[in-house]
Amino acid sequence: MPTDNPEPKIVHLVVADVWKAKQEEPRQVHLLLMRDDSEGLVDFALQILANEGYDEAELLEIGTLTEEPTEEPHLSAYKNALTGQIAMIEFNE
Repeated sequence: MPTDNPEPKIVHLVVADVWKAKQEEPRQVHLLLMRDDSEGLVDFALQILANEGYDEAELLEIGTLTEEPTEEPHLSAYKNALTGQIAMIEFNE
């Protein structure tokens, strides 16, 4: 009897340093999102950051989460990403 194993949902993690106008020090952000078109992920991430008011962004790392995070704030962000939302975590330093 065949089993229905749906494809696992892939959550992408994008780590970036970002700057707003007149800020000297970068702020680090983590974006968690699902996207079928992984080739367009870089442009999509940059557009999200621009929409959030960041004038400059340097993407440091792009990957996929292979399992659910165990600690906040990434756990909540991961669960939001699974619903199709884009989750952004901003760090002060």
